Amino acid sequence: MASQALAQPLPANTVPLPTVGQTPTVLIVDSDRGCIEQCGGMLDDLSYPHIGVQAAREALDFLVRDPSIEIVVACAHMPLVDAFMLIEEARERVGPSRPLALVATTHLMTTELAMRSLHSEAADLLCKPLDFEKWSLALRRANRYLGARRSSSDGATLSNFGQQIGRLMAMLETGKPDSDGVSQASEQEIAATLRAIIGARSLRNRFFPSQIFADPAWDILLDLARAKLEGQQVSVSSVCIAASVPMSTALRWVKQMTDANLLRRWTDPKDRRRDLIALTESTADRMREYLAMVHKSFSAL
Repeated sequence: MASQALAQPLPANTVPLPTVGQTPTVLIVDSDRGCIEQCGGMLDDLSYPHIGVQAAREALDFLVRDPSIEIVVACAHMPLVDAFMLIEEARERVGPSRPLALVATTHLMTTELAMRSLHSEAADLLCKPLDFEKWSLALRRANRYLGARRSSSDGATLSNFGQQIGRLMAMLETGKPDSDGVSQASEQEIAATLRAIIGARSLRNRFFPSQIFADPAWDILLDLARAKLEGQQVSVSSVCIAASVPMSTALRWVKQMTDANLLRRWTDPKDRRRDLIALTESTADRMREYLAMVHKSFSAL
């Protein structure tokens, strides 16, 4: 239903790029005209150019045609298309070479909204009515996000898709590593080792920004290895969240890895609106060998 509320995407070559160095334009998207006017007044005080709209479709139209828009302030409670759906669609349309920072707004702070903000890489989540000092800090965070994305953009990561997938395929096609004694590891030991690896990666994110170490292919493999060991079925959207990168980026990784026969994807027979995904047998075998060797190394300490 939400997709019907959005216009068809423009061809990639019609989406202009921003001019580096200029003050970014802020796009305010809220069904409440009063909130738009309040935001606009504070942006005037902070010398930010701004545009205010009340519908997602109109917002996307401005985004793809005005390259100066780099910060999106959007309400998390808009009908049909909320702030998080909007930024995902916007990033997909403008492409990885043009970063967009999101500041989400809400009238009620909840754990669910905080998690959605985290997964959408929102620069901030602000509670209405907006406080000027917090508003100013949120814009600073948005500018820092843009700076980090420019210096280490998804475009650079995605341009290496072929090379990285090629290396993974070469690993699978070559002979097995020296695994003397590896097969002796039990399923319980393999599972415990995998949980320790995933836990360590999660712990790292408490101390360092996740984008510094973005490694979506490996996070996808770890999550699907965990699902296989636990006998779970995993949806494509779920594994994309585990990749710790924007949804549009994770979906491109999933497509590349599926095309390379590292993963297999199929429609859920119980709910044809979603797709399920899993490791192929060859990938699952190699992941088990890896985990067994890590367990063996830990045991020798």
